[in-house]
Amino acid sequence: MNDQENTRAHIASRLEKLGSLDKLAEEMPGSHRGNGWDSSKIDEAVFRVLPQPLEKLRRKAIRPGFSRVIADWFRPTYAASRIAGPTSLIYFPLWYLRGYHECFYLRNGSYKVRVDKDVVAVEVDGETRDLMIEEEESKIVPEAFRRRLKRFAGLFTGQRRYFNLSDAIELAVRHVCAEMYVTYDGTEGEVLEEVLHKSWRTQRVFETAELNVEGTITKIATSRETKETVVARFQDKVVRIPESLTRLLSNTFQIEEISRYYIPYAYFPVLRAGRIHHVIVNAASAGIPDEKTVSSVKRQLGL
Repeated sequence: MNDQENTRAHIASRLEKLGSLDKLAEEMPGSHRGNGWDSSKIDEAVFRVLPQPLEKLRRKAIRPGFSRVIADWFRPTYAASRIAGPTSLIYFPLWYLRGYHECFYLRNGSYKVRVDKDVVAVEVDGETRDLMIEEEESKIVPEAFRRRLKRFAGLFTGQRRYFNLSDAIELAVRHVCAEMYVTYDGTEGEVLEEVLHKSWRTQRVFETAELNVEGTITKIATSRETKETVVARFQDKVVRIPESLTRLLSNTFQIEEISRYYIPYAYFPVLRAGRIHHVIVNAASAGIPDEKTVSSVKRQLGL
C-alpha cells in the first residue's frame, strides 16, 4: 500500500471510529506529508544520453549538408574541409519530475433537497425547514415577495417542493497528478519527448567521470537550475490549497520520480576554405541543432 492509499485508509478508519468530522479534524492538524516538502530527502536518478560514434559526428561536422560535399569535390585534396583542432563534448542538463499533491479538508456545504409532492413539512435536527415551491423564476415579481410566496403559499398544493440545507460540513479531497521537465536555462514543459526523443539511448550514471568520451574534452554546461530549484518549480505548479476550506486535515506532496538527463553536443573546429568554422553537432542524433541551441553551446564554450 502506497502513501496515498495509507492516508485514505487512515481517514476512513478514524472517521468510522470517531463518528464526527470535528473530532477527526482535531486528530489531523493538516501537517505536511510526503517527500516533496524537503528536496534533500529525494533521490535523484542521473542518466546520460549516449552520443553517436565520434567518427560519425566528425563526418557530419565536416560536411553538414550536400552542398558542402559538392564544394569539396571541386577543391584540391589539401584544401578540402577538415577538423583543425580538439573536439569538445558538452552536456546540457535536463530535469524531469512526476508526482502529485493531495489534501483532505473540511468545508461548509449547502444542499437543495427535493421532497415528494405529498410532503407538507420537514423537520431536520429538531428544526422545521421551509419548503420552497420549485418553479421557473419570474422576472416580474420582486424577489422578497417571491420568497414569501414560496415559503407559505404552496404548502398544500401538488407542486414539487424542496428545502435548503445550509449548515452541512463536508469532507473533501483535492488530488492532482502532474509531470514536468525543466531545461538547463529554466524552460518548462510537460511532455518529456519534446526535448528527449524516444530514439535516443540513455544510460544510468553514478559518477561524472562516466560522462567522458575518449578523444574529446568533456564539460558539463553551467545551469541556473538545481534539484532544489526544479522541485520548488514543481511545487508551485502542483500544490494548491482550496480557498473554500475551513480546516486542513492532511497535506501531501509526493515526488514519485525525479531524473536528471545529460544531453550531449559536440564542438568541432573545421577548417574550410582557409577559415576556421565553429561547428556544433547534436551528439545524440548526429544532426545540426537550431540556432538558439548553437548559440547556447558556443556561449558555454566561450566561442
